[in-house]
Amino acid sequence: MKALSVLTALLGLSAIAVVARADGGYYTGPLGPRAAGRGGAFVARADDLTATSINPAGLSEIEGTTLQIGNQLSYYGYDYTRAPTIDYGSSQNPPPTVTFARVSNATPWQAALPYLGGATRFGLRDWAFAAAIFAPPGISREQFPQNGGQDYMMVSRQAIILKTDLSAAWRFHDLFGVGLTIEWISVPRLDYSLVINGNPATATGATTPVSSQLDLLAQTTGSDWLTFNAIVGGWFRPRPWLELGLAGQVLPANIVTKSNLTLTPVDPTGPLGSTPLTTQREGNTASDVTIKLPLPLMARAGARYRHLDGARELFDVELDAEYETWSRVDAFTLDTNGLYAQENNTPPVLLGKIQIPKHWSDVFSVKLGGDVNLVPDRWTVRAGAYYETGVAPAAYSNVDFPGAKVFGAALGGSLLLRRMEIALTYQLRYQPSFTVSEADGRFYQQVPCVPSDTALHTCAAPYSQTPPVVNAGTYASTSHLIALALIYRYGR
Repeated sequence: MKALSVLTALLGLSAIAVVARADGGYYTGPLGPRAAGRGGAFVARADDLTATSINPAGLSEIEGTTLQIGNQLSYYGYDYTRAPTIDYGSSQNPPPTVTFARVSNATPWQAALPYLGGATRFGLRDWAFAAAIFAPPGISREQFPQNGGQDYMMVSRQAIILKTDLSAAWRFHDLFGVGLTIEWISVPRLDYSLVINGNPATATGATTPVSSQLDLLAQTTGSDWLTFNAIVGGWFRPRPWLELGLAGQVLPANIVTKSNLTLTPVDPTGPLGSTPLTTQREGNTASDVTIKLPLPLMARAGARYRHLDGARELFDVELDAEYETWSRVDAFTLDTNGLYAQENNTPPVLLGKIQIPKHWSDVFSVKLGGDVNLVPDRWTVRAGAYYETGVAPAAYSNVDFPGAKVFGAALGGSLLLRRMEIALTYQLRYQPSFTVSEADGRFYQQVPCVPSDTALHTCAAPYSQTPPVVNAGTYASTSHLIALALIYRYGR
C-alpha cells in the first residue's frame, strides 16, 4: 500500500523530463558559427541559412543559390553541491547532520548538433526560398550519480530535438524585406529518471530528506513527432549605413509527448522488492502518459551599423535585444489519461492530471557583436558578448537545466575560398555560482498522500509536516561550444 500511495507524486515529478534545453528555457545559445561568433547579435544581419530560424527576412539578401552544412561540438559542465541537512528520518537521536559531495554532469561532451540547409531564388529577382533541418543548440544529455545529493531532483535525462524549416522571403529593392518560416518541431526521443522517496507521510510525518528503503526510480520514455510553429521577420534599411531587423515566434504552440512510465524499487532487497509496479487502464496493463510543455512567444529586434567603402562593407556592429515569454511555463502538466496503479491484490488507485509548479520568468537578453573584413573577400573575424536574465527563480532551481542568469562571449572567423566559406566559432557561456538555502528553497521532495478511502481513490489532507526541501545547495555551470559550418554559394 505504501508503494501505491506514492504513485501520484511519482507521476507528477516525471513531467520535468522534457526540460532539456535552455536559451532562457529549452535551448542554449545562438544557431550556427556566424551568429554565435557575434554573440547572437544577428537579427539585422541574418545573411546565411540560419536566417530561417533567426530572421527569415534575411534570406531575401542571399543571392543565387546557397548550401550550408554544419555541426557544433559542446562541453556542458554543470555542478551541484547539496546543502547539509538534518536527517530527521534517521533512527539516531539526535538526528545527524548529513553533508553531500559535489556532483557533476558525467556526460558533458556533446559531439553532434548537425545542420543542413539550402536556399535559392529560382531565378526570381526579389524572392528567395529556403529549407533546413537541424538540431537546435542545447544540452541533449545529462547524467548525475544515483545516490548523489541531487537524486530526488534528477538522475539522468536525454532529449533529442529536431527542427525542419521551410521559408520564403521577399524584398523591395534595397529598402526593406519580409520573410516567413513554417517550422516543424519533432522530439524523437525523450528519457528522464529521478529517485522518489516512497515513505508515505503520516500523522507524525515519516519522511526522510536523505534516503529511504522505499525509494523508487521513476523513468519516463517518450516522443513527440509533430509540433508546428511559425517565425516572421523583417529588415529595413533607411540609410545605406544603417539596417534594422525585427523577428518573432508568433504561435503559442505546445510540445506534447506520448511517454511511458516505469517505477522500479531502488533497493531490490527492501520491502518493495525488485519488481516494477504495475499500472493499468480499464482492466488492461498500460503505462502511457501525456506530458505537455508550452513554447514561448519570442521577439527579437536589432540595429546594425555598416561602415562602408563605396559598396564594400569593411566592418559592422550590431546591438540586439530579445524577449521570450517563458512565463507561459507556470507548471509542467502530466496527464495519465485515466491510468490506475496497483500492487499485488490491493485496490487500484486512480492517477489523475498532475501539475508541477515551475513559476518560470520571462527572459530578456542583450547581445552585441560584429564582423571585421581583415582581408576583403578572404578573411573575416567576428566577436560578440551577451547577457541573459535567468528563467528559473532561485527558489525553484533544479539540476535538470542551468536556469540562472548567463554571461557569454564569443570569437570566430571565416575563410573565403572563392565560392566556399569556412566559418568557425568558439563560445563561452558562464553561469555565476549561486546558493539556495533550505529556508528559501521551494522544490519539495514529493511524498505520497495517506489514502483515506481507497475505494473512492481519495486522500487525507493536510499533512502534519511539510516535505523536506531537496533543492537547497550551490549551483554552477560553464559551457564551451565550438561551431563549424561550410557554406557554398554560386550564381551570385
